[in-house]
Amino acid sequence: MKTGKSLEEMAKELVRIKASARDFVVPTERLQAEAAADADSSPIRLAFENGEKHSFGLNHWAASQLAGYTDIPKNYFDRIADENPTLLASNVNHGLERLAKSARQERRQESRMLRTLDGNVRGLLSSRYRILDAHDMFEAVFPTLLDEQMQVVSSEITERRLFIKALSNRLTTEVKKGDVVQYGLVISTSDVGAGSVRVEPLIYRLVCLNGMISSTAIRKFHVGKNQAEDDVRELLSDRTRELSDAAFWASVRDVVLASMRKENFEAQVDKLRLAANEEIKNFDLPRVVELTMRATGLTGEEKKNSILSALASGNEGAGLTKWGLINSITRAAQNDAFSYEDSIEMERAAGSILELPKTQWQTIAAVA
Repeated sequence: MKTGKSLEEMAKELVRIKASARDFVVPTERLQAEAAADADSSPIRLAFENGEKHSFGLNHWAASQLAGYTDIPKNYFDRIADENPTLLASNVNHGLERLAKSARQERRQESRMLRTLDGNVRGLLSSRYRILDAHDMFEAVFPTLLDEQMQVVSSEITERRLFIKALSNRLTTEVKKGDVVQYGLVISTSDVGAGSVRVEPLIYRLVCLNGMISSTAIRKFHVGKNQAEDDVRELLSDRTRELSDAAFWASVRDVVLASMRKENFEAQVDKLRLAANEEIKNFDLPRVVELTMRATGLTGEEKKNSILSALASGNEGAGLTKWGLINSITRAAQNDAFSYEDSIEMERAAGSILELPKTQWQTIAAVA
């Protein structure tokens, strides 16, 4: 699997983000898009007045959120960002004005939460968004992982999410003779509205050092009290928020502990043992991969080629079986051409193969 950052690197980055990040709730009517003066920076910036003028660029994730919020097609947004930032700023301002006007007509306050870091908006969110920071998740779950004698083998923080992968040395077994797997968890969260807190079972195959993420996941959502007001305000921590967050992270720790039960591991391995005996009789391997990607939601020619190459190789004895196909995807996920989030997506897709309806699997595996 991809290793991402070391624990020391991850801890330092999370501390830096916590110290440097600033959060604002801004009425939409007070937001203004501007074309950036520096061609090497974000093409447009979001500005507002709060005693002094604030102006922030946008990272890729926040830009996609702004496009969605102002109802600008993303393909157009990206193209005009490169070709004519002034026109894009005008389009964004038109969208912001339309939203503010609609809110006034309905006699309600329309606001956005801006999560900022290093001079850029990293998240453009609903004013109802409940702030649950990655730093706090790390502090909450890491001691629990240590208590359970789990080893963090991979971690990463992207524009969208924090990921922690941890393995248990106490939960190992064989799918078939000599083919040992180890149980673990993938725990992830987002500071910026890119999905909920997730705790997902991980099956790690020792012979090839690849991991499959089970499609059985527990999610907790970042939705809280509406924080919109009539003026700009910067969000600061308070005792009430600390107590609420402490209760939330305590519940996540409980989920982590519950997910580490031996019976959960055994249930997953039982499915893999069956998969190891389900042969693929369709020798048109490109067609097998194509149908699998369609069934699991994967897209992209490079992913297809990587999976096909792994499937044709035999996957360290897994062979042309459902188990072999799962390992083809997890092996392809380690390709350096794919980002950490791409790799996670592929590992989840591999796990979802175990849950395919029988008729759908037969379509993939049977002779055409």
